[in-house]
Amino acid sequence: MAPDAPEIPLKITRGKTAEFAFLYADEEQVFLPIEAMPVKAPARLTITGHQIPDGWPVQVQCVKAPAELNNDPNGDEPYYKTKVVDANTIEFNRVNAHCWKEYVGGGLVVFNRPVNLTGWRCRAQVRSKAGATGTPLFSWDSDASQNPDGVAVVDVARACFVLRVDAAAAAALTWSSAVYDLEAIAPDGSVYAVTAISPVTVEGEVTV
Repeated sequence: MAPDAPEIPLKITRGKTAEFAFLYADEEQVFLPIEAMPVKAPARLTITGHQIPDGWPVQVQCVKAPAELNNDPNGDEPYYKTKVVDANTIEFNRVNAHCWKEYVGGGLVVFNRPVNLTGWRCRAQVRSKAGATGTPLFSWDSDASQNPDGVAVVDVARACFVLRVDAAAAAALTWSSAVYDLEAIAPDGSVYAVTAISPVTVEGEVTV
């Protein structure tokens, strides 16, 4: 869990369903050796017992050939989005390695370790400004007993928190700009910031 939560702006369109996923990871990095590249288009890698969640961002480093498989941290695609094929295989669906050299061995898949979210809770509120009190403009909570306006889900398999606004709730929003933050509550009651105080905007729809 990073000490400084990032600012993550949200945009909601009136009358449209909105869903926002927030991955939750430790600062600790994991380094997994690549064993093979059995499929080149889309690129698939063999990593026995990888335990990488579906959709998790990873980097490929230190592959000698094909060198194009390595991520450039300062390039257009510093991370790959992982598609999990099975317990020993991952796929990078947007990577076409068909014209590259054959994989000759070596290299690592590097990523931040996902937090085990078993027993966790998440909550978020929208207010006109930081420090405002009273009834929030909108709320989410994975604890349904809190009667939130929107659905919040703790997705243990993907190590993420999901905030949802259904189409009817989005159509009823009367405000246009505000702020929110998302909090995670650990099983021991500790509260962590998933986001910094961040802007949330609501825009009108065209098709009604």
